[in-house]
Amino acid sequence: MPSMVVMRATHSMYGSPHMDKQCDKTITLDGDTLPGTYFSLTSNKYKQNFNCILTIKGSTVSQRIIIVIDRMDIACGGDKLLIYDGHRDPKSLLNLDEKFQCGTKQYYLRTPSTNTVIIEFISNNDGKVGNGFVLNVAINFPVSTCSRIDNLYRCKNLYCISNIFNCDDRNWCGDNTQKFVC
Repeated sequence: MPSMVVMRATHSMYGSPHMDKQCDKTITLDGDTLPGTYFSLTSNKYKQNFNCILTIKGSTVSQRIIIVIDRMDIACGGDKLLIYDGHRDPKSLLNLDEKFQCGTKQYYLRTPSTNTVIIEFISNNDGKVGNGFVLNVAINFPVSTCSRIDNLYRCKNLYCISNIFNCDDRNWCGDNTQKFVC
């Protein structure tokens, strides 16, 4: 059974240890202390024959998770990044199209039905490796009024994130809007 890890963040330092150090763990996001986190796969090129699973949960069942693939450098032809909504099942795979599992594409997703995202990275032994990826993961707050009075920020894509990320240098919304509204 995976162990539970809760990390405390301060202002714009929301980074977690590299994913290769967090395999088989769960990070719980909390709206007050940890409304989001970002991490890379590893500090340099990833290893061959590597499989790592990381689970990230919102603290309430009504929350959804925004996943922003900010940078990606994954060798296609066997190495892949898989992102699931709730549980590891082909039916809950969010990045079903293979062009979103490897290569250098930037994109964002949101869990449509659960407060949990499962991130799985798999590499084979074909000799081709990349630098991995950088992911930003944040709570999408399920509120009808997403106001700064409530310390929230409405993204241009209509997602609602913690206002603490406003003017941060990371792309928490997926559409870059909060980086420029200070």
